Amino acid sequence: MDKIKQNIPIAISLIIAIAFITIIGIVTPQDNNIKEVYNVYLDGKLLGSVKSKDALEKYIDNEQKELKEEFGVKKVYKPNGLDIEKCLTHNAKVLSEKQIYNKIKEKTSFTIKGYVVTIKSDDGEEKINILDKKMFNNAVNKVLNVFVNKKDVKNYKNDTQTPIETTGTLIEDISIEEKITITESYISTDEVIFDDETLLTKYLLFGSLDKDEEYTVQPGDTIETVSFNNKLGVEEFLIVNPEFTNSNNLLSVGQKVNISLIDPMISIIVQKHVVEDMPKTYETITKDDDTMYQGQTKVQTEGVNGVQRVTSKVKYVNGQAEPAIITNYTTITEPINKVVLKGTKTYSAYGSYSGGGTPAVTSGIWGWPTVSPYIVTSEFKYRWGRLHAGIDISGCGFGSPIYSIGNGVVTEVTSNCPGQGYYGSKCGGGYGNVVYASYGNGMIVKYGHLNTVTVHVGQSISRGTVIGTMGNSGSSTGTHLHFEVRVNGNPVNPRTLY
Repeated sequence: MDKIKQNIPIAISLIIAIAFITIIGIVTPQDNNIKEVYNVYLDGKLLGSVKSKDALEKYIDNEQKELKEEFGVKKVYKPNGLDIEKCLTHNAKVLSEKQIYNKIKEKTSFTIKGYVVTIKSDDGEEKINILDKKMFNNAVNKVLNVFVNKKDVKNYKNDTQTPIETTGTLIEDISIEEKITITESYISTDEVIFDDETLLTKYLLFGSLDKDEEYTVQPGDTIETVSFNNKLGVEEFLIVNPEFTNSNNLLSVGQKVNISLIDPMISIIVQKHVVEDMPKTYETITKDDDTMYQGQTKVQTEGVNGVQRVTSKVKYVNGQAEPAIITNYTTITEPINKVVLKGTKTYSAYGSYSGGGTPAVTSGIWGWPTVSPYIVTSEFKYRWGRLHAGIDISGCGFGSPIYSIGNGVVTEVTSNCPGQGYYGSKCGGGYGNVVYASYGNGMIVKYGHLNTVTVHVGQSISRGTVIGTMGNSGSSTGTHLHFEVRVNGNPVNPRTLY
């Protein structure tokens, strides 16, 4: 009996061992039953399994002959979001490359290798898909040549610009304001992919690929009137109609011209050093003459403008000048003042100003609103589809006096506005510190972007009265005066006053 008890543990151990071996044999397949397959996932969802990843990718490439011809590429790749993962299994259902391909084709688009151009600015970023980096560089150069003469660009790059001896212009720098990066990528063929340099240039210049808007020339049309009536600046008209060389070119009745608005995706920045001769306007001096009856006048001396040589730094953004900075000016010839004899006593033509400065007067009815010298950097015209309803005068310096152009009354004042960049409606609707003055016959003048205001509502002002100082308040790109004239509410080019 004792002997039987001693053998029980041995028997139990043998039974357990046999059972373990049997279980292992049941749950563990033979090595030759394990299969290596590739699971195919689209956006995380399983489409099925294939034997070979390489075979599937090769099948995709072979089947996409049309895409190769359309884009002129040698290879087509799997879609973005498609993952092919290796898997070991013994019971997977393997599909053919054709079956998986058809499933993919029903749900998404394949990719080709190209580049993604990211154009980043303060307003956000834009992405452009291209096939060739050289094509993009060529397109950018074509946009550059729209705004800057090709010969001038070449001379700047080769350092062969003609030195300035008396007057002239030198380009000091050319750059692109936005940050541009180019990254190689697999691009889905359902996206816009540029493979044509001309189309890419148009897209960079217009911001879209919309069909050009055309206008049929009517009798009496000129480039200037067609441009203005269609919210184009003359420069913009010449850009979209390169067959015309200047605004004096004649139009033919029935001729089709492009009136599409440009909206460049990149900002071509050109810094220029400019030396030019400008008129130094004469003053009109009135002298009493007791030999003449009251109300009689006589010109004793005719006025003759002088000449002053002005040096300035001017920044151009896509051909549009920003407020200039005058760095130096010298008088070449002094003006000869006009002397008028009057049989009556007259008031002083100009108010005094503690900061100094001489008004850039004219010989007509209206005075000029700034000191001399000055530079008009933006005219009365359409810019990017919006009317710039005045002219921008700069170069006189921050804090220089602003004068009333005639005899009138201050009708509205906006003051105590923050500096550059403030757009609030309470601060002149973007014009910052503003003075509005009425000069009779429905004529209202706006003096905008002032630094300080020295008049108040209801105050009577004379030609030459200091109404404020030049500044940079409101939505402004630099120190300048926005000088705007309206008659019965309608904008009028201030140049017509002089």
